[in-house]
Amino acid sequence: MKRLGVALVLLFATFNGFGQRHVTSPEEAFGFQLGTDRKLADWNQLTAYYKKLSTESGRVRYEELGKTTEGRPFVAVTISAPENLARLDYYLDIQRKLADPRITSPDEAKKLIAEGKTIVAVTANIHSTEIASSQSVAQFAYELATENTPRIQSILHNVIIVIVPSQNPDGEQLVVDWYKKYLGTPYEGTQPVVIWHHYTGHDDNRDWATFTQVETRLTTEKVLNRWHPEILYDMHQQGADAARIYLPPFVDPFDPNIDPLLITSINSLGSNTALEIAETGKTGVLSYGVYDFWSPLRDYISLHNGLRILTESASVNIASPVNIPFDRLGRGIGYDSKVAAWNFPNPWKGGWWHLSDIVNYQHDAFFSIAYNAAVFRERYLTNFYTIGQHAVTRALGQPYAWIIPSEQADPVVTARLIDTLRIADVEVYRATAPFTANGQQFAAGSYIVPLGQPFGAFAKSVLEVQHYPNIAQYPGGPLQRPYDVTAQTLPLLFGVKAVEIKDKFEASTTPVTNAKSAPGRFEGPSSKGYLIADNTNSSLYALFSLLAQKVQAYRIASGADAGTIYIPAQAGIEPKLNKAAADFSLDIKAAPSVPSGNVLAVHLPRIGLYQSWVASMDEGWTRFIFDQNHIPYTRLVDADIRKGDLNQRFDVIVLPDNSARAITAGTRGFGEGEGPGGGGGNNPNGNNAQANAQGQARRAAANDGGTPPPQTPPEFTGGLGPDGVSALDTFTKNGGTIVTFNRASEVYTKKGGEVENALDSIDRRQFYIPGSILQVTVDPTNPIAFGSTTTVPIFYENGPVFHVNSGAESIASFTSDAPLLSGWIQGGNFLKGTSVIAQQNVGKGHLILFGFRPQYRAISEVTYKFLFNALLYSTSEPTTINNSATNLRPSHEAVASKGGEL
Repeated sequence: MKRLGVALVLLFATFNGFGQRHVTSPEEAFGFQLGTDRKLADWNQLTAYYKKLSTESGRVRYEELGKTTEGRPFVAVTISAPENLARLDYYLDIQRKLADPRITSPDEAKKLIAEGKTIVAVTANIHSTEIASSQSVAQFAYELATENTPRIQSILHNVIIVIVPSQNPDGEQLVVDWYKKYLGTPYEGTQPVVIWHHYTGHDDNRDWATFTQVETRLTTEKVLNRWHPEILYDMHQQGADAARIYLPPFVDPFDPNIDPLLITSINSLGSNTALEIAETGKTGVLSYGVYDFWSPLRDYISLHNGLRILTESASVNIASPVNIPFDRLGRGIGYDSKVAAWNFPNPWKGGWWHLSDIVNYQHDAFFSIAYNAAVFRERYLTNFYTIGQHAVTRALGQPYAWIIPSEQADPVVTARLIDTLRIADVEVYRATAPFTANGQQFAAGSYIVPLGQPFGAFAKSVLEVQHYPNIAQYPGGPLQRPYDVTAQTLPLLFGVKAVEIKDKFEASTTPVTNAKSAPGRFEGPSSKGYLIADNTNSSLYALFSLLAQKVQAYRIASGADAGTIYIPAQAGIEPKLNKAAADFSLDIKAAPSVPSGNVLAVHLPRIGLYQSWVASMDEGWTRFIFDQNHIPYTRLVDADIRKGDLNQRFDVIVLPDNSARAITAGTRGFGEGEGPGGGGGNNPNGNNAQANAQGQARRAAANDGGTPPPQTPPEFTGGLGPDGVSALDTFTKNGGTIVTFNRASEVYTKKGGEVENALDSIDRRQFYIPGSILQVTVDPTNPIAFGSTTTVPIFYENGPVFHVNSGAESIASFTSDAPLLSGWIQGGNFLKGTSVIAQQNVGKGHLILFGFRPQYRAISEVTYKFLFNALLYSTSEPTTINNSATNLRPSHEAVASKGGEL
């Protein structure tokens, strides 16, 4: 018996907790303790570790959800008590029933709540230079897998935790590789000179309304929609000179579609977490500061009835410590890092700040949230069900539904809008017969989005016009400037007609799984050629595709049909057009006659896309749109342009949004992708965390005892320089076209020049538009605006607007002093009479300047055509059909010599 007792003791010692053998620690797996200065685990190591944990611990389950943009595993790690993991399908079913009170009675809900578990989702490392959370969550997982304290036991038994260890694995690997490459050199800790997600950089955090990226889709469809978590803990970092950690409550305003009970719950949980962090003796804990609760571009879960707890921790130089003197600490909306206040009662005193500090603060936040979720399990499940009840029984006076009529200018983009709603778990129906709503007639095939459904708040938020409120900084004081963009009205940005219906109506419908645009039709053969209307984006994608196949094509240059694509009869054309009609859902019609009069012979442009070493997210979004639509291009860095001879290689060069200083000199400006931020405070383009992280060392100046700024490797400095600028000038003078987006246009706006920035002469304190939808008037007879309507909504964010003098022309302009369609605006009167798309002839070539981003975040479908038209115009040659050499492509010299005159 004694031997048996000893054996049992030894057996018990061998196991850990719920019958587990030895579980490998992070230190054993990686060779260092997570949070150690200058030590980082990369994505390959982390995924291997999570796999190992799942084999060693009955509390951990590893799942590959899919592949990232670059083909790496995108994973989720589910952690709970072994008996909970054994019944995951059962708990998933409970969540599904609680999420929809239409199928679950209150009595049934009580039984489910008694048995259910709080679901806590964790999203880490969406911004890859905010690297600490990719390390922190591995520590969370290990402690949950091994420890047996009463606190851990309570979490494991009452909570199911679903961790996305990195929302951006490609960026995690990129940043670790970059950091290790320069470790121990003067460049240690500097920011990567390329964007941090293959396409979207820091903007992957603003993809939660349109789901363009594969990583966003995987998290949405396989974690959030699947589990319906009551709580989402979203881990971020902010500037080194900011508060040590931020937690909710969020500052005003909040999206009015978020349930008030949910807002109260977020306030309560955030405040409790702040308290528990402070109880450990940690300082610099901020709540109700900097970050608002307005935009679904950043917040998905709260429009799906769950709490979002955001933390923003002060940064280091990736993994290298920084020394921040107290007097170098910054300020932001609602607080000053040096001043104690009710929402910031115990400021940090300055000094050294380490990666381990970030990990420790995030550790305390996570375990506070998880334990709170365990202790108040019944409350969270009850409130989740109650908020769902509110959603399905909308108050009187609110809209009953939105209708997307079947008659639309662009059916393909309309289908994208419907599919966006479906990805977000919004129910959509299609009418099987004509019907009447609010006195209006709608045809069969119209889409109906009833708002009385569990996630109707999301639908309402993305379909309606936003009215961002005016908030004074103090009574009678100046207005508080919004933290981020203020408008996301998708019907405006997509160019889709959507009708708000206030009263209940009846219609015969069928549910929509996914939207399909009508199949294309090809009328042929025809000896007179073929016509493609140019009023859809698909028509231009088709044109690019046909040009790549050496198809001869023209665009009618004048009259009522200006912009229409004409394809003459030519050998082998019918199968190509038949395929294009099917691939792009186009109607390609037989031409009744060969067009007469002026036309533009158009050819596939050789596109150069500039990539600054002051990384621009706009460059990534442009690549994304080109790649998605098979538009060929070549990336150009500074050295490529300095070589010259650009006309031999390119017809058009695109300069994406970036400050003029970033482009010409390689120095960082004050906007998206390369601004200074400041104390976790307001950033005009809503990319504060990135701007802070990039600017942090410059604010911790070495001459006052702070850490000297890390240097960028010299091969990535200097921008275009005089040689590059000169090469671009030669390119346009010899017939090339340069297209600039937003602030990049300021490279070519000069006081007294042919195109001036009209905002240079105003008091900029009176003008601020952080991201709103404005209406402009367009000249659709101009080739850059072919296919456009006469008025167009554009997404505008503090870009330049132009005074156009002789030698240049305006293509789109502001004709009202109140152009706001959705969002918030200060100083709109300064816009009236200015241009927002301008064209200037330079020698034989052209400058086409946009004062906005026509391809904004792959959302503004309605303005894509301006970009595609500008690209096509670079190789468009004025001619007449009867005089053209129908089987010969003009030389580049002939195309370049057109000089812009039609």
